[in-house]
Amino acid sequence: MSPDLRTPSGAEGRLAHPRESREAPSTAAQAVGLLLAPAVFFAHLQGAYVLVPRACRYHADVWLHVVGIASVLAAAYGAWVAWRVWDDTGRHATTETGGPLPRARFLGLTGLGVAALLTLILLWQWLAAFFINPCQ
Repeated sequence: MSPDLRTPSGAEGRLAHPRESREAPSTAAQAVGLLLAPAVFFAHLQGAYVLVPRACRYHADVWLHVVGIASVLAAAYGAWVAWRVWDDTGRHATTETGGPLPRARFLGLTGLGVAALLTLILLWQWLAAFFINPCQ
């Protein structure tokens, strides 16, 4: 048996979770995973309000699509970062104890839920630009 698969001393026959000995992901990754998608959502909302009158006046709705796809991709990146934070801290571990690792796990899972929901909302808003004329 290789030394990597042996139980640590004092474990009484149970294997330690391999990720429990890791440090929590960086604070920046936790913040990006939690806050990037909401920031992109609000920036997209403001950008759409600015671009719709110009798109109507000059019949240039291509910029609405550019902003839409860029927003969807940026929010999806935030969801991916949140998923990585959650995955790096252990998906199936409990969050009932305190400390940096359970906090990072909670922020990763919360960020993943928020970012996934906002990514879908941004996708629906972008798809609406295909069917609704900016002059309506």
